[in-house]
Amino acid sequence: MIAARRVVCFAACSLALLAAACSEPLSPSPEDAALLVTTSDVQVAVPFKSHFYTDQMSLVPDESCGAPPRLLNTQVGEGEATHLGRFSIRITFCLDATDILDDGQLTEGESLPYDDGVGTLIAANGDELHIAIAGAVVPSNAPGFDFEFDDPFTFTGGTGRFADASGGGTTNSFVSRQVQPTRTTHGWSGTLIFSH
Repeated sequence: MIAARRVVCFAACSLALLAAACSEPLSPSPEDAALLVTTSDVQVAVPFKSHFYTDQMSLVPDESCGAPPRLLNTQVGEGEATHLGRFSIRITFCLDATDILDDGQLTEGESLPYDDGVGTLIAANGDELHIAIAGAVVPSNAPGFDFEFDDPFTFTGGTGRFADASGGGTTNSFVSRQVQPTRTTHGWSGTLIFSH
């Protein structure tokens, strides 16, 4: 009788311990945790290529750029890029217009330096890819174009799948005042690094 009670007690106690152990969440060991890497934790570096246009929406004095002839240039446009597909874009930057104000042209040795450039590329699903850019617009020898700029840009994060984006590349951008005075044609390329 005592032995039977001990067996019943042992069985009941074992079940209680097992139930308690099962109700506690299991934590992986540090070694196992190192193996639990999801694909969203993996940074990949991929080629970035884009073709798009921007139209100048405004070129105005703004205190954020300092005193004229430094002006705030705002441009919007759209195009296509790897890893974004169709996208829209908005860019603002401060432009020093000194060299073009005298005669309306840029000649050899003159330029339009720009800085504090920031932009947002917005994919069709709403994910944003942010950029920073600075450089100088110079006269162009390319047939049909008046100005060009071939400057570095940097990816500075974003939203959605581009939240931790980095990397960058080079602009390949041209302006034709004869065809459409406010339009710039772009073909940017480089490397985009983001979680995939």
